Amino acid sequence: MTDIQPSDNDSQTAVITHAMSEKIVACLQNKLSCEENNSRFTSWCRCSFALRMIGKRQFLCDNKNGKPILLYEKMVDVFKKIHIEIAHGGRDKCLEDLAVNYIWYNRELL
Repeated sequence: MTDIQPSDNDSQTAVITHAMSEKIVACLQNKLSCEENNSRFTSWCRCSFALRMIGKRQFLCDNKNGKPILLYEKMVDVFKKIHIEIAHGGRDKCLEDLAVNYIWYNRELL
């Protein structure tokens, strides 16, 4: 299996894709068989992520602080939205606003 489990040092540059998030959710819900999953991936999922209900929807969140994971496919839309909301205030203001609501985003893309 070629899944990558980032270390704590990599969490600022690591991103979670939609396909990876589906695997993580399936792992957390015990829906993957042993053939589809290895113990290292399972351990990483259980230590790093949790499923949380926010409103009526279930989100994949960081286990340490409970913030939702920003998926790679949604990053550009969220970055644009935040940039407009802060009235084009610059990179640092965008990062501050982004950090309030999300985790596991790539700072270098902003």
